[in-house]
Amino acid sequence: MHASLLELRLSSCHLTNIFPSTKHVSFANSLVTLDLSANTFDSELPAWLFDHASDMNISHIDLSFNFLQGQIPKSLLSLRKLETLKLSNNELNGSIPDWLGQHGNLKYLNLAENLFHGSIPSSLGNLSSLVELSIGSNFMTGNIPTTIGKLFNLKSLFIGGNSLSGVLTKKHFSNLSNLEALVLSAPVSFDIDSKWIPPFQLNGISLSNTILGPKFPAWIYTQKSLEYLEVPNSRLSSIDGDIFWRFVANITQLNLSHNNISADLSNVMLNSDLIFMDHNMFRGGLPHISANVIYLDLSHNSFFGTISHLFCHKLGRENSLDYLDISSNLLTGEIPDCWEYWKGLSFLFMGNNMLTGEVPPSMDSFIDLIILDLHNNSLSGNFSLDLSNITNLEFINIGENNFSGPVPVKMPHAMEVMILRSNQFEGNIPSQLCSISSLIQLVLSHNKLSGPIPKCISNFTGMGGAKKTSHYPFEFNLYNKGQDLEYLDYGLLRTLDLSDNNLSDEIPRQVFSLVQLKSLNLSRNHFTGKIAREVGDMNNLESLDLSSNKLVGEIPDTISGLSFLSFLNLSSNYLVGQIPVGTQLQSFDASFYDGNPGLCGAPLPICIESNKYGGNNDIDDDDDDSFTQSLYFGLGVGFAVGFWSLCGSLFLNKPWRHNYFRFLNRVADQFH
Repeated sequence: MHASLLELRLSSCHLTNIFPSTKHVSFANSLVTLDLSANTFDSELPAWLFDHASDMNISHIDLSFNFLQGQIPKSLLSLRKLETLKLSNNELNGSIPDWLGQHGNLKYLNLAENLFHGSIPSSLGNLSSLVELSIGSNFMTGNIPTTIGKLFNLKSLFIGGNSLSGVLTKKHFSNLSNLEALVLSAPVSFDIDSKWIPPFQLNGISLSNTILGPKFPAWIYTQKSLEYLEVPNSRLSSIDGDIFWRFVANITQLNLSHNNISADLSNVMLNSDLIFMDHNMFRGGLPHISANVIYLDLSHNSFFGTISHLFCHKLGRENSLDYLDISSNLLTGEIPDCWEYWKGLSFLFMGNNMLTGEVPPSMDSFIDLIILDLHNNSLSGNFSLDLSNITNLEFINIGENNFSGPVPVKMPHAMEVMILRSNQFEGNIPSQLCSISSLIQLVLSHNKLSGPIPKCISNFTGMGGAKKTSHYPFEFNLYNKGQDLEYLDYGLLRTLDLSDNNLSDEIPRQVFSLVQLKSLNLSRNHFTGKIAREVGDMNNLESLDLSSNKLVGEIPDTISGLSFLSFLNLSSNYLVGQIPVGTQLQSFDASFYDGNPGLCGAPLPICIESNKYGGNNDIDDDDDDSFTQSLYFGLGVGFAVGFWSLCGSLFLNKPWRHNYFRFLNRVADQFH
């Protein structure tokens, strides 16, 4: 290595070893800048960097975004020329050392996203040259020291941690005249006079998870250069009406989410690029939006009325809206037929409202749509939209409505999630669905579907292979493991749910070839036959529900090898024999095996005779078939004798025949 090397920048190089031999670090004395950020180092901070610190000229160190552990060594104090120390996004622990306040030349200190604990040392107030201080997202406790207010050169302050407490006063900000960005995320309160005028003019304020309310603080109105204002989960309940909306009109990013703000927005015009106002108590009609708005989340509020005024007006120029969430409100009326103005939408959430009528034809005019969520409304009619040309569409949820007719199949081949549960869809499961090979979630439960499962279901390579899927963080609910569960990332779950229909015939072996499935629910149908041994190939399965069918035979012993299985329900079938021995199978509640009179073995009562109901496990399939044939033959003979004993008499004796059918009519009348 060159002895006079000044800068070493090896960021994002997939390096794993930060401990070179000392003979390779002869450059260290000349080095001014060291950037090893975004690698995969998982050791303590390197000794070679500090052993001869007093002889080094290094002034910039960036080791952020690694997996470094341990504490900050005191030998760091010998780096007298140090101006930049970035250790964020590691696993460093211990306390932030008090002696760090002796680094008089330090300008940039970033220790965020680590495992530091203890109090924030007041000595940090001695770092008079500090321009950026970031110590958020750790496990710090106690109060924020007032000495922070002495950092007159500070431009950016980021302090956060769920265990910080105390009260912030004017003294904390008294000399921060150069402050441009204030980011606090901690349950601290503010004791500041409503007439206070801060010494700074901020570009950005983020005060999440603080005790800022109940009233929006007056001192924020003095900040005339704000580009972003974020006050989520800060216990706000009231804003100053027109004053507030005029103040935020030119702010680029506005975040008021997770508060208790109650205000009528019917006549408000929203203009910010990014708007987060979800989980509040906003009411009235939906607000108006300008063409600048890119991201708008108004979900989980109390907006009511129709939605046509939001969509069916031209904005004067092409709109920028990419993300719209108006779900979980009290919105009513039909979905307007004017989506040609909003072709650029990528994410559309309108679920959990009271929308009615049919889906309008213009909803197939989207170009870039990725997610469409209309679930839990009162929408009806056939879902006949042709969405096959929306090539980016990956997720559709139209469950919990009143849609009828056949299952919609005009979907793009990139579709990954189709949730159609709790509607009135009828007919067979169309084989055209099998062409959507990217599906990782197909939920058709609680409909009126009939017929067999198509064998082409094995074409779902997203469920059967290791296909890479998309990851979009948003909330959605699925019935899994016997209950409704909330998920935040649909790319993490592969599920097939055909439960509560009128499906019949045997469960095709192709279903069990979908080995990437985590949840398989075929319960409450009319499936017959045996459970195929191939069920044991589904090594990723966490939940299996085959209850309330007409399945026969023994539980295949291969099922005991499903090591991830945490939910199993085989109740209300005609299964027989001993429950296979396996850790999971014996740990499930006995009720999940109930309704199978021929089953025995833990957690049910022990088997009295090993072959009483299920026969010997060593008997081959041919013997099983012979037994079955004999059984069916005996049943057939018995049926024939009984049938002709009764019906022959009826056919030969006219009075008996008339009396018998009058009796059947009376019985039928009792059921109407």
